Amino acid sequence: MGDRMLQLHPIAVRLLAVLVIVAALGVAATAYLASTGRASDRTAASNVRAAAAAADAWFQDPFAGDGSYRKLDSAGLIREAPSVSSNVHVTLLANGAAYCLDDEEAPGHSAYYVGGEVGRLTHLAGAVTLAPTIVHSKTADAASVCRSIS
Repeated sequence: MGDRMLQLHPIAVRLLAVLVIVAALGVAATAYLASTGRASDRTAASNVRAAAAAADAWFQDPFAGDGSYRKLDSAGLIREAPSVSSNVHVTLLANGAAYCLDDEEAPGHSAYYVGGEVGRLTHLAGAVTLAPTIVHSKTADAASVCRSIS
């Protein structure tokens, strides 16, 4: 019986080594995915923050909004500030008195910004106004948040 235990010992050591390697790879993969997700969140929030500044410039520009958001769109944001990401979408609210900007960088990693005359909105559907807000959901992204506001 003692000889048989000695024969199993090298196998057990190898198995343990393989399990340790697999566990280490799992931890590394989890850390990588988490950091990638955080980077996507930061990018989406930064993009809607830049687009919000461009929307304010659009509103004041006599050749663009001229005191209104009614004709604001993604292309207009980019014309106003070329650094605005083409991923940013515009949803007009309250007949052009307010707007919602959204950006999705990866599934489950998006952000939105609700601006303009937010006091004229009647239903926010839980949305935060006047601050870039990150949405962590694969079923309801920032665009769906924008569509639910009225």
